[in-house]
Amino acid sequence: MNILRKYDDFILNNASQISSIESSLRTLTYVLPGRFADAEFASEALFAALNLIGLYHDSILVRAAENLEPSKKPIPSPHNRYTRYWINSSKTYQRASFALTFLQYTDVLMEMGIQKKWGKQVKWKLIIMVELIKAICRIILLYKTQERTIVNPAIPRREIDPSIFNQENFSSNSRTWIGQRTGCRRDNLSSVSSIHQNSNSNNNYYTSSCDINNYLMNKVLYVEDIKNPSELVHRLHGIGKLAELLYILRPLIYVLALQKYGNRSWKPWSFSIFIELSTIVLYKYFYKKHMSGGYRWLSTLEKEEERRRFRFLFFYFLRGPLYEKFTRTKINNFCHSVSNKPILSLFGGILRDYQPLWENVYFYSK
Repeated sequence: MNILRKYDDFILNNASQISSIESSLRTLTYVLPGRFADAEFASEALFAALNLIGLYHDSILVRAAENLEPSKKPIPSPHNRYTRYWINSSKTYQRASFALTFLQYTDVLMEMGIQKKWGKQVKWKLIIMVELIKAICRIILLYKTQERTIVNPAIPRREIDPSIFNQENFSSNSRTWIGQRTGCRRDNLSSVSSIHQNSNSNNNYYTSSCDINNYLMNKVLYVEDIKNPSELVHRLHGIGKLAELLYILRPLIYVLALQKYGNRSWKPWSFSIFIELSTIVLYKYFYKKHMSGGYRWLSTLEKEEERRRFRFLFFYFLRGPLYEKFTRTKINNFCHSVSNKPILSLFGGILRDYQPLWENVYFYSK
């Protein structure tokens, strides 16, 4: 425990530097493939380790942020409010969400390691097992959130600026006061007002006005700010629930079809994209029939998740026969055409380095 406490203190005292190192190492993982033997495996091992360690660092930052004075506490996004609410409300949701996140961070690494040691047959058994566990976790999340759309990631993101953790933030000062009657801690505006009163030049006046405006804007409440966190995502029923279940089961159905028909058959690819497009149509129908205002009244969090799912349709260009017969040829032609051009040749080289991963690693384009 003493070692962990010392480590926590070290992270807080060097939060900005640690965050910069994590970002730099993550960037490094994107350019490692193709640089040396087993570079792809080393890159994925580093990427998975950074993500898992980052989860623990996030918990340290969140606990520390709770002890900050009110004016310094970061305002959580709708995503973080929603996911943290369910994590705090249900131990089952907490376990399922962290299990799902762990698999998402390590699935590529596990696939590459299993194939390297035991071959393709064992690799496909692992892929089916991982997709099955992911589907079970998502179904648990669906029912523990009282049948609401599953957001990704299912845990809070890191949204805390590490620079707020410095000595002056933890020192005792007069930026807050405690009411004698209520005992509540309130922000002290004397520092802001004094700056405004003592400003003589136009620049100082402009700066102080901006400080006051920024402070007041941070206190403005929007509709989603006053909603209960659970209400940030609408409950599903009927067709909406069916659409979410199809979305959850789609990856498992796809990998089972791959096992039966092979990667060069159009059937797995067609099954998968049909299910994906069907969920979009079913959701649109559900919003239109069961929500006043339809799509326009979706929350920011729901719209963000819908856009994310729509962007992931791009990966169908990297799967199965469409990649074999169309995308790969286009990528090869592009890389060849820019091989002698500055800057573009670097981008073309990165594409060539990633091609073996798209072609041989299932979870890279799942």
